[in-house]
Amino acid sequence: MKKIYFVMITLTFLSCNNQDYGVNNQSDLGNENQNNETPKTAEELKFELLQQENKSPLTYLSSEEVTLQKLRIKTREAGLFRDAEYEDDGARIEGYFKNNATIARFKDIRVKVLFYSQTKTLIDEQSYIMYEYYEPNLSKSFSFKIKELPQAYKSFTFEITEAKLAN
Repeated sequence: MKKIYFVMITLTFLSCNNQDYGVNNQSDLGNENQNNETPKTAEELKFELLQQENKSPLTYLSSEEVTLQKLRIKTREAGLFRDAEYEDDGARIEGYFKNNATIARFKDIRVKVLFYSQTKTLIDEQSYIMYEYYEPNLSKSFSFKIKELPQAYKSFTFEITEAKLAN
């Protein structure tokens, strides 16, 4: 009788352990199926990165070291009894665009220049497009002329507002 009792306890114990293993085996199979997915190829990863960079070009573009230099032009030569005469001839804005994208190539960057008075009041805004290609992970200089500065101009800000994707 003790032997039968011992065998029954042993079988009960073993059946409980088998059920636990069965549950674990099912979850292991689920993990195994997830691990059996084929890893993405380099081309697929590259395409995904390109898609991400193309969605928001302004995230990857920045301007650096932007300066504005007033220009003057000589309108009258100096003479024996007079000084040379000059007048304002607009300004030149120079700086660098940096493309921080890994793969994406951009073109036709549109910028907005905002001009402020001494009291920090916005007095004018002008837009310009740089018709150039901007390669990934590179900086490229830019320069353009502003025909006329607003009269009350004292300071300016510069921002990139748009860029197109280059094929």
